[in-house]
Amino acid sequence: MRQNIKINSELDALRVKEIEKIFYEKYNDNTTVVPKVTPFRGINTDLLYIKDNKILFVKFMDTSEDLFSILDEELIEVMNEEYNMLRLKMAQQHSNINYNFVYIMPYVEIYDEYESQEFVNNNIIDKNKLKQIIEKEKDLDIYLKEENNEIELNMYLLDICPEYYVLNNQKHINRDFKKITFVNDDYEYSATMLDKNELKYSLSINYGNNLFEGGSGTGKTTIMLSRAIKLARVYPQHRFIVFVSSKKLCNQLKEELEILYKDNNNLEIHTLSSFLFKLAKKFDLIADYRMFKQDYEKYLNNLIKQARNVIKNKNMFKGIFIDEAESFKVEEIEFISEFLYKTKNILDIYYCNALNITNDLNIFKSRDDIKVNQKIDLDINYRQDKNLIEFINRFCQNSNDYIKTLRPMIKNDIYVPTKYIYNQGQDPEIIKVIDLEEQIESILWEIDFLRNKKGLDYSDIAIVYPYNKKKLKNGKTIYFQYILRKALEEAKIPYMVAEDEITNITKKVGITISNIYGIKNLEYKAVIFCELEMLYNQTIGDTKQDYQINDFVGDLNKIYFAINASTSYLKIITTFNEDSSEIIKILIKSRQ
Repeated sequence: MRQNIKINSELDALRVKEIEKIFYEKYNDNTTVVPKVTPFRGINTDLLYIKDNKILFVKFMDTSEDLFSILDEELIEVMNEEYNMLRLKMAQQHSNINYNFVYIMPYVEIYDEYESQEFVNNNIIDKNKLKQIIEKEKDLDIYLKEENNEIELNMYLLDICPEYYVLNNQKHINRDFKKITFVNDDYEYSATMLDKNELKYSLSINYGNNLFEGGSGTGKTTIMLSRAIKLARVYPQHRFIVFVSSKKLCNQLKEELEILYKDNNNLEIHTLSSFLFKLAKKFDLIADYRMFKQDYEKYLNNLIKQARNVIKNKNMFKGIFIDEAESFKVEEIEFISEFLYKTKNILDIYYCNALNITNDLNIFKSRDDIKVNQKIDLDINYRQDKNLIEFINRFCQNSNDYIKTLRPMIKNDIYVPTKYIYNQGQDPEIIKVIDLEEQIESILWEIDFLRNKKGLDYSDIAIVYPYNKKKLKNGKTIYFQYILRKALEEAKIPYMVAEDEITNITKKVGITISNIYGIKNLEYKAVIFCELEMLYNQTIGDTKQDYQINDFVGDLNKIYFAINASTSYLKIITTFNEDSSEIIKILIKSRQ
């Protein structure tokens, strides 16, 4: 099946030429095409043509007839040098791969004899040859070399197109490409090719400010990393940087980058604080790291102020990517933007208001304060099964409806639905129990059920709760995590606590137990969500108070956050009912 990707990019390296569009339309058979491939630093091709495990790099030339008549020798020499550079690199690094490389010149007729005539004959397709190919008088396959070993070819594709792959994804979407399994540092990884829709967004890169908005599971982080690696590989002479809000995601992306982009020297990944620490070291800013622990906000702002005053030339990066932008303040995004080139720069912002569980939440203020040139809505859910998505979509609708009964003037929905692509799954369950003891018993029962009836491993399961402990109104404190750990140990169930070092691609031993904040950026086949009673805003005491509505939505966000950590199975265990909790009422209504 052809990978006919509709790319819309104004960047020269990624722009689809008119002849490419014609080629895709006219020369359409059972081959596979990977667009815009950069096999080596400094060598950019327009597509990789694959058929029967044979590969052909193709580059389309916009050269006019008039220009070629003047600079024919020079242009042929440039193409020949690039071809020889590819040959040299392939011989050094991929001598086991059979390939060919051709240039298509749709506006040029070549009649003369040249010094590099063999190269012209074998590697340049001029206007006449192209016409024959498009009209099926001649087959492009004549330019293909010998067949490759399928496993070796798949590993080669991962090496030259790392930006088109996602690591350790639970789902295998793009069936045109094999799932690749490999070992790195004694740990087994898998890599799957992005689907057509993701590839379209990965390659449709334009200058200016671009806002990507979508619900959980719509591939925001995947697309972000793909675009960042693509630009870093296409423009190796420029620098790029990714900003994330959590140390956990920072660790995960660094790990992915180390595996995918092996020769990286121009793409960085930071939290805002780690970036400021780097600036402090480089530009001798005054930074007391111990004070950060005492008053994070105060000293973060102090460093930002110093950086603004001390660093005169901040135009360091051609491209900046901000993931989880809902967790950044507007002033922080504005500060980050100051480090862009003045012209021909790219600022990508990835955003979902419903995932804001760390920043000051104000549902009465939209994100219109971020000026963007292009807004892209992502709505395809790549993470979850149909039944789970439908439940979450109903939760989104019911939550939006409830908020608007309180404040009809709110125009923008906080929660956005997503579309499923996996037509399967289990209905989520809401399990009511009497007390904490019965809740623990129910957790252990669900673990046994998921293990012995559904065939899941312990590492496929996460137990999620709002907080590790909670102080009650009577002054007592419930140490829920301690109680849970004790119960798991007595039942001889292996577990691990979600820390910053645990990511989606690291090896997990046993069940993961985590509060809301620890589960950030993690996903599991099954999530047991319990002790919802810990949430402070089960109802709204005074609906006239905006801050109380904000606080309530903040807890709804925590619910949305937790239930989206599951890809297939969701179990919600609670002692509350509809009368005691508006949150439980919304969840129960969403199940129907």
